[in-house]
Amino acid sequence: MSHFELHPDRFFDSDPVIRGYAREIFSSIKSLPIISPHGHVDPSLFSNTEASFGNPVELFIKPDHYIIRMLYTNGIPLQQLGIAAKGELLDYDPRRVWKLFCTNFYLFRATPSGVWLTSSLSDVFGIEHKLSKETADFTYDILMEKLSSTEFSPRTLFERFNIELLATTDSAADSLTHHQSIQNSNWKGNIV
Repeated sequence: MSHFELHPDRFFDSDPVIRGYAREIFSSIKSLPIISPHGHVDPSLFSNTEASFGNPVELFIKPDHYIIRMLYTNGIPLQQLGIAAKGELLDYDPRRVWKLFCTNFYLFRATPSGVWLTSSLSDVFGIEHKLSKETADFTYDILMEKLSSTEFSPRTLFERFNIELLATTDSAADSLTHHQSIQNSNWKGNIV
């Protein structure tokens, strides 16, 4: 399996002078709390203390329309990604969907989604292998082990990431029941 190491300056300009300024600015703000004004996060993940992100497909693939769109426009049917058509009941194998995703991960090379996924897998989950057909089972098993632990529960990660405010993107017709549950709990997370 091929390992990789992400360069700490990967998001900075290649010009050494500009990169120097970027490093200086970043070092002065990197420990500040995160204020997320537009988070595509389901508030039910925080209203239930037992909530988890589920499996790698439920965390990384199914909720991300950029990933779905890239795979679909390259000929992969939605049903193979575990996405049911309206009114359809679909039983899918998450490991098989993850393997299909990893096999096609090359499509995300040099895209914002690819950068985000690679950074998330490395920085949050400690995965330093390139996603491919050959690494699919290995990375799936690591992710499942971590996602099953309380250390990677939604509330624990919210606190670990030092999030001060998370604004979700609920539907205009949403009852906001989960937001009410969060506010009525003793948890200090600020989700609006």
